[in-house]
Amino acid sequence: MHLNLKTTAAALLAASLAGCVGSATGTTQDTQITHAGSDRSEALRQVNAWRAQHSLPALELNSQLEAVSQDMADHLASRDSLQTPRHSGSSLASRLREKGYQYAAAGENLGAGQSNVTDVINGWKNSRGHNRNLLNRNVTQMGIARTRRADGTYHNFWVITLASPRPPATETDVPAGMMPVPFL
Repeated sequence: MHLNLKTTAAALLAASLAGCVGSATGTTQDTQITHAGSDRSEALRQVNAWRAQHSLPALELNSQLEAVSQDMADHLASRDSLQTPRHSGSSLASRLREKGYQYAAAGENLGAGQSNVTDVINGWKNSRGHNRNLLNRNVTQMGIARTRRADGTYHNFWVITLASPRPPATETDVPAGMMPVPFL
């Protein structure tokens, strides 16, 4: 059971990262980046309205997912690019674990250039891969962040991380005679 859950979660994570591209410019030194308000409650309202239109349950905000999103938005802004090796299933899994979030399913959407939450969410809704993440029936929580860059191509970098926590292991998940083994 543990292996199947882990394999399924990894497959969902890898599939959910599709559709994010940008120009690679590398890391830029000495640029000013700031955490710009992302209006989390408005983002949640818009995402949940979109999910409701597709008969999906509402998400809730999660501070750990917000921290994961903020770290990634800062990274993107420092590079002035959406292309980064950090935007992969294994990297997202590592970043979630680093923030103490044990996930059953997870994905992230990146955005750049949009100056407000409505524009970035509309962009994600109109992109097949990003929209698939917004409408993923396996996620229950989200965190969103925006980082502003004073110079460069895009100025605003957005990240939304969507996930669901992994339920705690139970005695029934462990075959008779075996000891429960924590996930790594």
